[in-house]
Order: sequence, then structure tokens, then C-alpha cells
Amino acid sequence: MLHLTFSACGFMAIYHLGAAVALHRHGHKLLAKMQNYAGASGGAMVAAVLLTQPETLEQCKEFTYEFAADVRRQMFGAITPGYDFMKFLREGMNSILTADAHTKAHSRLHVSVTNAKTLKNCMISSFPTREDLLTVLLASSFVPLYAGFKTVEYEGEISTKRSTSKNE
Repeated sequence: MLHLTFSACGFMAIYHLGAAVALHRHGHKLLAKMQNYAGASGGAMVAAVLLTQPETLEQCKEFTYEFAADVRRQMFGAITPGYDFMKFLREGMNSILTADAHTKAHSRLHVSVTNAKTLKNCMISSFPTREDLLTVLLASSFVPLYAGFKTVEYEGEISTKRSTSKNE
């Protein structure tokens, strides 16, 4: 039984995408043995795409390049007043993930999320709906200030990405 994990990485997810593309093209035997996929932030998004619909990895790569270019065009990058980083990210993931992505990800994709109030980290692997999957992926990717001021709320809890990778 094998498990595959992608770390938090922001726009460096392009490297994870390269690894995912190589696995999809040349690692069919290895991927067939994968039981679980896990990740945080951009790594969780790559894991979600590789698990649920690897045929869209190229589309995911194009989105990542477009998103990074859009952030670079802003006067102050992602923290430019009025720029909605999370909206752009949600729209991109919404266009990439299929209607049944949550079903394919349920119990096999483990997403690292940190509660903004308690700073406790947890892994979420239950996705009853596609919206739940999208929200958890966004919560894992939320970096205060950089991604805005309004935290992502999931099941009544607010989530944020901490600057440390230590699990509690």
C-alpha cells in the first residue's frame, strides 16, 4: 500500500504539477498502487487533480501560469487593494474539478487544514459534496493578508495556513 503526499508550496505547485504529469505519463503501475493522496495548499490541489482527473493536469498547469501572471500584473501583487486572490483561485479550481471529483476524492484525499482560532492542524478526507472539496482545498491554501483578510469558513470553523509545518 502506497501513499503520495505533496507539500505546501504556493505557486511552486508548478513543480508538483511537473511531477504529477510525469507520474501520469510514465508511472501507471506506481499510481495503480496508490491508496491515498495527501497535501497542503497548492500541493493538496495537485494531489486532488492527480487523484480525481489526471487528464486535466495540463489545464491545471495553464491555469497556474495564468494565475501567477495575473498576480504579477497587480501593482502590489496579491495584496493589491481590491484584488481577490481567493476568487481567482476558486474560479480556476471550479473549472478544473469535475462534478464527481468529491466522490473520487472521498476517503482517499487527505487535505491539511489549520483552524485560524486554535491553530490546530487537522487532515480532512470526507467530502460529501463538490463544494465541500472546493472549500477544503481553498481553506488549505488561505494565507492571511496574501490571500486576503476574509478567512475561509468550513463547517463553521475558519481556516488558515500557518507559516510552520509542525502538526499539533
